[in-house]
Amino acid sequence: MEALKFDIQRTGFPVKIGAIELWFDSSLENLRRFFDVEQIAQEKLKEAQEKAKHIHFPDDIDVENMDVELVDAAFDVNKEFIAAQYDVIFGEGTFKKIYKQYPDIIALEKAFDPIGIAIAKRIEELEAERTEKVEVKKNEYLTKKAQKQ
Repeated sequence: MEALKFDIQRTGFPVKIGAIELWFDSSLENLRRFFDVEQIAQEKLKEAQEKAKHIHFPDDIDVENMDVELVDAAFDVNKEFIAAQYDVIFGEGTFKKIYKQYPDIIALEKAFDPIGIAIAKRIEELEAERTEKVEVKKNEYLTKKAQKQ
Protein backbone atom coordinates (compact mmCIF):
# COMPACT_ATOMS: atom_id res chain seq x y z
CA MET A 1 0.00 0.00 0.00
CA GLU A 2 1.38 3.41 -0.98
CA ALA A 3 1.50 6.10 1.69
CA LEU A 4 -0.29 9.37 1.21
CA LYS A 5 2.15 12.20 0.79
CA PHE A 6 1.60 15.90 1.44
CA ASP A 7 4.05 18.72 0.92
CA ILE A 8 4.24 21.44 3.53
CA GLN A 9 5.22 24.90 2.40
CA ARG A 10 7.04 26.93 4.99
CA THR A 11 5.43 30.19 5.96
CA GLY A 12 7.75 33.07 5.27
CA PHE A 13 9.71 34.90 2.64
CA PRO A 14 13.32 35.40 1.54
CA VAL A 15 15.28 38.42 2.71
CA LYS A 16 18.46 39.38 0.93
CA ILE A 17 21.18 41.18 2.87
CA GLY A 18 23.93 42.04 0.44
CA ALA A 19 24.72 38.82 -1.40
CA ILE A 20 23.36 36.63 1.41
CA GLU A 21 19.84 35.29 1.08
CA LEU A 22 18.09 34.46 4.34
CA TRP A 23 14.62 33.18 5.17
CA PHE A 24 12.26 35.05 7.45
CA ASP A 25 9.90 32.61 9.12
CA SER A 26 6.53 34.39 9.30
CA SER A 27 4.76 31.58 11.12
CA LEU A 28 2.66 32.69 14.07
CA GLU A 29 5.14 30.97 16.38
CA ASN A 30 8.07 32.99 15.05
CA LEU A 31 6.21 36.29 14.84
CA ARG A 32 6.10 36.38 18.64
CA ARG A 33 9.90 36.37 18.64
CA PHE A 34 10.05 39.04 15.92
CA PHE A 35 7.88 41.46 17.88
CA ASP A 36 9.86 40.75 21.06
CA VAL A 37 13.26 41.13 19.34
CA GLU A 38 14.22 44.22 21.33
CA GLN A 39 13.43 42.55 24.66
CA ILE A 40 15.25 39.33 23.74
CA ALA A 41 18.24 41.32 22.45
CA GLN A 42 18.30 43.34 25.69
CA GLU A 43 18.53 40.06 27.63
CA LYS A 44 21.46 39.00 25.44
CA LEU A 45 23.04 42.43 25.99
CA LYS A 46 22.81 41.94 29.75
CA GLU A 47 24.58 38.59 29.35
CA ALA A 48 27.34 40.24 27.31
CA GLN A 49 27.66 43.01 29.88
CA GLU A 50 27.97 40.42 32.65
CA LYS A 51 30.85 38.83 30.77
CA ALA A 52 32.56 42.22 30.49
CA LYS A 53 31.75 43.26 34.07
CA HIS A 54 35.34 42.80 35.23
CA ILE A 55 36.42 45.57 32.86
CA HIS A 56 36.06 49.11 34.18
CA PHE A 57 34.64 51.49 31.59
CA PRO A 58 35.81 55.05 32.43
CA ASP A 59 33.38 57.96 32.52
CA ASP A 60 35.62 60.11 30.33
CA ILE A 61 37.67 58.84 27.42
CA ASP A 62 41.32 59.81 27.07
CA VAL A 63 42.01 59.18 23.38
CA GLU A 64 45.79 59.46 23.76
CA ASN A 65 46.00 56.87 26.54
CA MET A 66 43.19 54.61 25.42
CA ASP A 67 43.29 51.04 26.70
CA VAL A 68 42.98 48.67 23.73
CA GLU A 69 41.45 45.93 25.89
CA LEU A 70 38.78 48.35 27.05
CA VAL A 71 37.94 49.35 23.49
CA ASP A 72 37.82 45.69 22.44
CA ALA A 73 35.52 44.82 25.35
CA ALA A 74 33.13 47.68 24.50
CA PHE A 75 33.19 46.61 20.86
CA ASP A 76 32.44 42.99 21.81
CA VAL A 77 29.46 43.98 23.98
CA ASN A 78 28.00 46.07 21.14
CA LYS A 79 28.71 43.35 18.60
CA GLU A 80 26.96 40.70 20.73
CA PHE A 81 23.91 42.94 21.06
CA ILE A 82 23.68 43.40 17.29
CA ALA A 83 24.34 39.71 16.70
CA ALA A 84 21.52 38.78 19.07
CA GLN A 85 19.07 40.90 17.09
CA TYR A 86 19.98 39.28 13.76
CA ASP A 87 19.94 35.80 15.31
CA VAL A 88 16.52 36.33 16.92
CA ILE A 89 14.99 37.37 13.62
CA PHE A 90 16.68 34.92 11.24
CA GLY A 91 17.87 32.08 13.46
CA GLU A 92 20.95 31.19 15.47
CA GLY A 93 24.24 31.69 13.63
CA THR A 94 22.87 34.17 11.10
CA PHE A 95 24.98 37.07 12.32
CA LYS A 96 28.20 35.04 12.04
CA LYS A 97 27.28 34.18 8.46
CA ILE A 98 26.63 37.83 7.56
CA TYR A 99 29.60 39.18 9.50
CA LYS A 100 31.94 36.71 7.81
CA GLN A 101 31.08 38.24 4.44
CA TYR A 102 30.57 41.81 5.71
CA PRO A 103 32.89 42.40 8.69
CA ASP A 104 31.64 45.93 9.34
CA ILE A 105 29.68 46.20 12.59
CA ILE A 106 28.65 49.81 11.94
CA ALA A 107 27.17 48.95 8.54
CA LEU A 108 25.34 45.93 9.96
CA GLU A 109 24.01 48.00 12.84
CA LYS A 110 22.76 50.71 10.46
CA ALA A 111 21.12 48.11 8.23
CA PHE A 112 19.21 46.47 11.06
CA ASP A 113 16.41 49.04 11.47
CA PRO A 114 15.58 49.29 7.75
CA ILE A 115 15.55 45.47 7.58
CA GLY A 116 13.15 45.29 10.54
CA ILE A 117 10.89 47.98 9.06
CA ALA A 118 10.78 46.21 5.68
CA ILE A 119 9.97 42.88 7.34
CA ALA A 120 7.20 44.48 9.42
CA LYS A 121 5.72 46.00 6.26
CA ARG A 122 5.81 42.63 4.48
CA ILE A 123 4.13 40.99 7.50
CA GLU A 124 1.33 43.57 7.28
CA GLU A 125 0.91 42.85 3.55
CA LEU A 126 0.78 39.09 4.17
CA GLU A 127 -1.77 39.58 6.95
CA ALA A 128 -3.95 41.67 4.63
CA GLU A 129 -3.77 38.87 2.02
CA ARG A 130 -4.68 36.24 4.64
CA THR A 131 -7.61 38.34 5.86
CA GLU A 132 -8.85 38.77 2.29
CA LYS A 133 -8.65 35.01 1.62
CA VAL A 134 -10.52 34.24 4.85
CA GLU A 135 -13.20 36.78 3.88
CA VAL A 136 -13.58 35.18 0.43
CA LYS A 137 -13.92 31.70 1.94
CA LYS A 138 -16.40 32.98 4.51
CA ASN A 139 -18.52 34.61 1.80
CA GLU A 140 -18.41 31.44 -0.34
CA TYR A 141 -19.56 29.39 2.65
CA LEU A 142 -22.36 31.82 3.49
CA THR A 143 -23.50 31.88 -0.16
CA LYS A 144 -23.60 28.06 -0.32
CA LYS A 145 -25.43 27.91 2.98
CA ALA A 146 -28.01 30.46 1.80
CA GLN A 147 -28.54 28.50 -1.45
CA LYS A 148 -29.27 25.30 0.50
CA GLN A 149 -32.02 26.98 2.51
